Amino acid sequence: MTDAGGLFGELYLRSTRPFLTEAVTRAEADFLSARLPPGLRLDLGCGHGRHLERLGPGVVGVDFDQASLRQAGAAGPVIRGDFRSLPFRGGGLDAVYSWYNSLGTLDEGGLVNALAEVARVLRPGGRLIVQGSNPAVARANPLARYAGRLPDGSHLEEFTEWSEARGRDELTRRLTLPDGRVMAASFFIRYYAFEAWRVLLEARGLGVVWVLGGVDGAPLSDISSDIIVGATKW
Repeated sequence: MTDAGGLFGELYLRSTRPFLTEAVTRAEADFLSARLPPGLRLDLGCGHGRHLERLGPGVVGVDFDQASLRQAGAAGPVIRGDFRSLPFRGGGLDAVYSWYNSLGTLDEGGLVNALAEVARVLRPGGRLIVQGSNPAVARANPLARYAGRLPDGSHLEEFTEWSEARGRDELTRRLTLPDGRVMAASFFIRYYAFEAWRVLLEARGLGVVWVLGGVDGAPLSDISSDIIVGATKW
C-alpha cells in the first residue's frame, strides 16, 4: 500500500518498466541473493514481480496495486496487502526486503507502521534489507526534468523538485500514449539519510548490521545514489 496517489496502475507500469532493464534487475537480484537468508522471504512492494522469479522458491510478493500484481503472479506467489497491516502471522518470516524506494512512498506515520509490521512478522534473528535513494544526491540536484519517447511510442514528461523541509522529492509525471490518451499524477518519494534509517529501525527492534551505497557493494558516501541498509530483528 502506498500514499502516492494516482501514480500506480497503468501509468506506473507503462512509465517505469522501460527503465528497469534486465541488467539492472539481475544486479539487484544477485545482491539480494547473496545477503538474504534461506527460508520464507517477503518482497515488500513487489511491483510487477521482477525479483520474484530470480530469487527462487520461498519468496512471496506483497503489493497493493492490482495491475502490478496481475503481472507479478506470473513470476511467483503474490498477495494483495497493505504494508501497514501485513497478511502474515507474527514471527513467521525469515527475511523481508523492500526495494526501489517502496517505503519512501509512505508518509512518515505510514512508514513507522510498516516497519512495526516488518518487525512483527520477522522471526528473531530474521533479516530486513531496505533500499532508498540518498537525500544528499537529491539535495545537490534539487530540480530535474525528463522528456523522452518510450519504446512503445509513448511520450513521458516528468518534473522533480526536492523539498528540504519535507525531506522528499515532489514529482509530476505525464504520459501521452500513441493513441493520444494522457495519464498524469503528482506524487512524492521521501528519502531518509542513514542515521534516520538507523533510528527508525532500532525503535522497532531492528538492529542495523551494515549499510552500503549500491548493489556493487560500494561504501555509502555523499555521492552514492542508493542507501541500502541491512538489519536484524533482535
